[in-house]
Amino acid sequence: MTDRTAELARHAAERAAAAHAGQPLDEVLASIAGNDLTTLLLHAHRTRARGRTFRDLGAASERQPMTRASAADARRLHAFDAALFDAASAHDAVALSPVSPLGAAACAGIEPNHALATLRLGEVAADPTAGLALEAKHRRRAGTHAPIHLVASQRVLRMQPLDVPGFTPHFQLAALGSYQRSSRAADDDALDRALLAAHVGTWADLFAALPARGFRVAPGSFRVVFADTRLTRIAITARGGDPDALSRHAVAHKPSSTADALAAAGLDLPRAVPAADLVATVAALALPRSAHTLAAALVDELARPLAASHPHVPVAVDLARIQGLGYYAGPCLQLHVRHADGRDFALGDGGALTWLGALLSDRRERMVTTGVGAELLAKLF
Repeated sequence: MTDRTAELARHAAERAAAAHAGQPLDEVLASIAGNDLTTLLLHAHRTRARGRTFRDLGAASERQPMTRASAADARRLHAFDAALFDAASAHDAVALSPVSPLGAAACAGIEPNHALATLRLGEVAADPTAGLALEAKHRRRAGTHAPIHLVASQRVLRMQPLDVPGFTPHFQLAALGSYQRSSRAADDDALDRALLAAHVGTWADLFAALPARGFRVAPGSFRVVFADTRLTRIAITARGGDPDALSRHAVAHKPSSTADALAAAGLDLPRAVPAADLVATVAALALPRSAHTLAAALVDELARPLAASHPHVPVAVDLARIQGLGYYAGPCLQLHVRHADGRDFALGDGGALTWLGALLSDRRERMVTTGVGAELLAKLF
């Protein structure tokens, strides 16, 4: 019987050899037609897979942490998900695909080498944000014009080196996504802030419910630290700093990286201004008028609505948040919670993004996404 896969691979190899004679192999692989590349790689991996034994699999699993089970208790993750979906009852719960189109991680600001590419021009999901944005795009294309609110809990994989005992490259992230078209450009920023305020309310409700489900979250310890990428840029530039250069030194998995980068640049800006003091603080720093406008909007459209709906949630503003400076577009936040033993953890992050507008070629399409490290919460709390 003819091996159709081997035959297709042979024809693809012949075409590549004829079209790229004399070129180095890496250049050939990067330039041949996508369908030929997929055919050749599928055939190569099929051949290798057929030659593997269970002993080979055991050895590979020792070398590849991404293949090992998580140390998190699956029942704890299930309990978290149940609480999440209860708190986010206003959002449609979606089960995202474990695979994204190739390039999703890069578009989401993740180094492509940290995503696991597939042979069929896809990649294992590295962040639920991209999957939620694509789902919102599909709903818009299907004729949905109303605001879209989604919630998902997804297992993701990132390939960067990891040396933390008990942690695997794959982990669980919980995310909220809200997508709404503003009626005019003048309403864009206000809509972003309104969507972000609603997200904070949902997360506040979730963390308030977690102690009753067995998580060691200190009651009343949830707090939020807002920022705005435009305000941060103004503040840093006014002090003679380079916001983009600084942002390259701030990484999420190194909590001290922001403080270290600011100290190295000789910049001393307030990192946790109480919302009630923000406008006065910006005035005292003698920042440009545009900074005053942004500060007032953060107070009026984020802090005050949250104080009305969740008066026990402390709200502060970070005037020098450089993490995510080139990622978010305007208002953003960090979500903090305290363990029963007194330790404080930044478990969540989020803000306004331009992705849905780019997907639909419509800048009026606003997008706000926020997320929490469900795996970290299950392991530490």
